[in-house]
Amino acid sequence: IITVLRILCVPLFIIFFKTDVQIATLIFIVAILTDILDGVLARLIKSRSILGSILDPLADKILIDTAFLLLASRVIIPYWMMVTIISRDVILVLGWLLIFIITTNIKVEPSIFGKITNFLKSSSVLLLLFNLKIEYYLYITIIFTVISLLDYLIKGIRKIG
Repeated sequence: IITVLRILCVPLFIIFFKTDVQIATLIFIVAILTDILDGVLARLIKSRSILGSILDPLADKILIDTAFLLLASRVIIPYWMMVTIISRDVILVLGWLLIFIITTNIKVEPSIFGKITNFLKSSSVLLLLFNLKIEYYLYITIIFTVISLLDYLIKGIRKIG
């Protein structure tokens, strides 16, 4: 339910990004907090589901990729950074689909590089929404985006055999 609420924040974020960036920032913060709350609750009550393991990272990708797309549309970040970030996520989703088709393994296993990348991307968006200059932070985010993609690609190739 919490993950679905995070997905539902995305259209509101888009609308307010165009009309009131302060409200859009608040919506983004709420969405990120629901992600944290969702993870904490899942660990506390030891509740892990296959659906949750798929929807949670998908909700993150939808929210963060939308934010980077909007930031690039306003020329707040370079277009190539947005393309790099979104391409990584598209490749990961397509890779997951390929692994599922070949192996019928539906489980999504986050890596430490993926978690670091998600934190860097989320915090980058937040800092940019606060209109802070974070050029070097963005480069670190891009580096981890590429590292995590390579890490997931290697793990995916191993799963397929």
